[in-house]
Amino acid sequence: MFDLRLLVCFVFLLLFAVGVLAQAFAQETAPGPPCRQRRPGACPPLAGKRYSRKDIGQLKTFSRAQIFKALGSFDHSGLSDDEFVLKAAALLDPAKVPGLTEALAASDAEAVLAAVCEACKGESVEKPVVSEKELRSADEIMSNKFTFYGETHQLSENIDWDYNPGTAHWGHDLNRFSYLGPLTRACLSTGQMRYGRKAVGLILDYIGKCDFGRAFAGTPYVFGSYLNQAIHCAAWCASVRQLLPEGCVEPIELMRILKSLHDQLAYLEIVTNQHAGNWPTIGFQGMMRTLATFPVLRDHDRFATYCIEGLAEQVDEQVLPDGVQDELTPHYHSCVIGNILTVASTAREIGLDLEPRTLEALRKMVHYLQQITTPDGSALVAFNDGDPESVPDFSAPLKALGLEGYLSPPEALGPELFPYAGVALLRQQQTEGDLYLALDAGPYGRAHQHEDKLGFWLFAYGHNFIVDPGRHLYDWSEKSYRRHLKSTRAHSTILVDGKGQHSEGRRDTWIAKEPMRVAWSMKEGEIRASAAYDLGYGGDNALDIVHRREIVFVKERFWVVFDLIDGEGKHYIQTRFQFAPGDLRIKDGCAATCFDDANLLLWRYGRWAFQRISRMDARTRRAGGTRRGTIRSC
Repeated sequence: MFDLRLLVCFVFLLLFAVGVLAQAFAQETAPGPPCRQRRPGACPPLAGKRYSRKDIGQLKTFSRAQIFKALGSFDHSGLSDDEFVLKAAALLDPAKVPGLTEALAASDAEAVLAAVCEACKGESVEKPVVSEKELRSADEIMSNKFTFYGETHQLSENIDWDYNPGTAHWGHDLNRFSYLGPLTRACLSTGQMRYGRKAVGLILDYIGKCDFGRAFAGTPYVFGSYLNQAIHCAAWCASVRQLLPEGCVEPIELMRILKSLHDQLAYLEIVTNQHAGNWPTIGFQGMMRTLATFPVLRDHDRFATYCIEGLAEQVDEQVLPDGVQDELTPHYHSCVIGNILTVASTAREIGLDLEPRTLEALRKMVHYLQQITTPDGSALVAFNDGDPESVPDFSAPLKALGLEGYLSPPEALGPELFPYAGVALLRQQQTEGDLYLALDAGPYGRAHQHEDKLGFWLFAYGHNFIVDPGRHLYDWSEKSYRRHLKSTRAHSTILVDGKGQHSEGRRDTWIAKEPMRVAWSMKEGEIRASAAYDLGYGGDNALDIVHRREIVFVKERFWVVFDLIDGEGKHYIQTRFQFAPGDLRIKDGCAATCFDDANLLLWRYGRWAFQRISRMDARTRRAGGTRRGTIRSC
């Protein structure tokens, strides 16, 4: 055995076939007024114990009666329509439903339904313009033919909501009811009630078959992910709210939907409590959309209070001091921003506002999102699970909330280190040009992780040159790319003896409790960032090799990458660079892209002879399954 100490240097130079000018931005954004903080009014006391995720084991042992009591509801099985209406009315707030108190006093179920319909009806919406493609989609849904992410399956007339004929995520998407949108718009556009009746029929079919007396026992899809409830509650409300004024929803149907919505919000109140990651924030936004659309529930104020306070606690827990959400994927970082903005806007609709500390974290989160988006807005850097082309634009919702000042002006977008996330931006200031490199030197993250430490994304002169392929479907079958895309092999870092990083095996390091060990310096003509991966290579972390990488941005013209590999013994080191789709030429130990305007040259230099420089092509696909292009690894 002997010491291994190798130093290799790569230089990334920008070449030109024609002149290219970097776009500069000069707009200024004035800070918006802060949100007002208004506490909800007194909430009705919840009878009995308040449950959370830690009680799920106990809840699984409950009888049906105990579960409905925990939900603050009742078991409606076996009741006549009138019996159901009179019991369900107790889940509503008489102050929000004029005439309800009198109807209940008279035990008049028909009057109860009339009062509830009038309180929920609202105004007709503007007739939408629907494309032929969307109409064809609606017609397919009419026959129970559903398509998610390009995967189509025909279901029987009698839908089993826990049945999945496709890839792993297809069953979840069936339970999320995105198809109500095409049906609702087709109804409003064409005036054909059959589309609206189909939408309502699907909701009622779910309610009739999905027994909340089994909610905590778990099922493959109906109760397999609470995201399904959070997402479809919002979808149901959006559809029913638009169809009610058109006469597509019968009064008894509305009452059954409201009862189910109450039970699902009570369920979400339990299962999101003391959970972590982006999921609870999705739960909160689904609950708040429901409350804002139909503010008639008895427990409305309690649910709203829980969402606003719970969101503040989640932000405290999962947003790092530098403003980065701790799953460390820009995609889910933007997802959480969107959820916060949805909670903020729906809270405003019902006379409430977010906690001040939530808003302060939001400001930092928006800044990071701007920094982790390429200068031309063409891509969201796809570290960990992400979709590069899914670039969010939150300018409109921020402006609607009076928070447009949360957007950093171009002169505030430039070289920066986010120390807890371990993300270093070796870039030009946005007003000066678009040369941009984002280095991922952070920990593994809470979830949606890839084994990709020390990888990077490089953009310049309108081109994404070195990229991260992002994610695929959440599917672990052999035909899925997911295993490959999570591996070190799919990223711009090194393999040791063909083996990748294994941060997954060191759970104690997943989330930064203090700033990461990233060396960062800026001086005239030079920006430097360096860090190391030292957790071992291979599935058992047994290969004790340390990879140290330093990147230097020189005179705002090119980058130099220094790789130092430390360890013992002889090892085969493979350094990989993931080029974006496009031709790649390899000659004389160099690799160069072949665009018509600007190009990237990878020039290597090392203290030892390279055995081989080669190119490997890998077809990649979006999360939706459609071809995006060919990633070329060099």
